[in-house]
Amino acid sequence: MATTLTDKYLRGFIGEHEYEGVAAEVKAAHKTLHEGSGLGNDFLGWLNLPTDYDKDEFARIKAAAEKIKKNSDVFIVIGIGGSYLGARAAIEFLNSQNYNLTCKDTPQIFFTGNSISSSALAEIMELCEGKDVSVNMISKSGT
Repeated sequence: MATTLTDKYLRGFIGEHEYEGVAAEVKAAHKTLHEGSGLGNDFLGWLNLPTDYDKDEFARIKAAAEKIKKNSDVFIVIGIGGSYLGARAAIEFLNSQNYNLTCKDTPQIFFTGNSISSSALAEIMELCEGKDVSVNMISKSGT
């Protein structure tokens, strides 16, 4: 899948003079992106999704997800900032915010790490008491 550049929706928000002022830069940025010649070019794997991805890694992820779903009562996601928000957004995109109150055939999902509240962590620990728990620690930076 290739990304495309279109100004179809932009034209209603900026005037022709403003558009002409940035059009060349936008086209150059688009070209740089597709050539992979700019800074950060080692982070462009998303450009070719969903057709070009590591199918073996995807199979491992699916297998891990099935194992967690089958064996766990609780799934805890630990992350800060974008690591935390990305996982939460993906889960809430597929489910409602009330997922833990309504879904009975899959693990409850809790998020932590984005707060230093000891009481919030204690609540999660209490909710996990006597349950099989799986933990997913996410760090995009590796720290």
